[in-house]
Amino acid sequence: MKFDLVLFDIDGTLLDFDLAEKNALADTLKEYNFICNDEILNRYHEINIFYWKQLEKGLVDKKQLAHKRYEQLFSEYRIETDIDIFNFKYRNKLKEGAYLLNNAMAICKELYINKVKIGVASNGGNDIQIRRIKKTGLDKYLTYMFVSEDIGYNKPHKEYFEYIFQKIENVSKEKIIMVGDSLTADIQGGKNAGIATCWYNPNGEAGMESIRPDYEIKDLLELRGLIGII
Repeated sequence: MKFDLVLFDIDGTLLDFDLAEKNALADTLKEYNFICNDEILNRYHEINIFYWKQLEKGLVDKKQLAHKRYEQLFSEYRIETDIDIFNFKYRNKLKEGAYLLNNAMAICKELYINKVKIGVASNGGNDIQIRRIKKTGLDKYLTYMFVSEDIGYNKPHKEYFEYIFQKIENVSKEKIIMVGDSLTADIQGGKNAGIATCWYNPNGEAGMESIRPDYEIKDLLELRGLIGII
């Protein structure tokens, strides 16, 4: 095999985070009898992405991210409530939103059968990500689960991957590939760490001149050819 360990991002690569986010926010807003429509759901999504990008750059931490995204949303829509309590309710609903993306289960099963080790490497919350992975049943194929809250760093920081390298056994960096949908977190992170990278780009989005993945795929099953599974 060309690679012995595949590190998957979770959200947007194996699991549909957008759907989980939308359902969790809608359910939480309705619990409070607040306005809930496509406009506010889409606006939250935009704000949330912005602050996750800030997290990747080290400009905010997880606690600040959680507060600032609601602070901005609530200000724009004149919602008044306790942000910490709202976020607690939202997170509890979010961890139940486990929706597999196309061929996520199939590729993990194939890799497992062919003795390729599988790990997940996520910037998401520990309790949320582990719960969602287990709900889908993907955990039975995983050798490793790495979440930034346990590591103390976020992708794309090199220290995030250095922690992973200390934990994995009998796999050289040359035999590891990072697969994810985010150029700035997954691909840049893999490049910072000196491992191969594969951009999962199912919608054919435009790339970035400054961040070039080693490989690009539209379907997770394309990994079979990259890894050497016949």
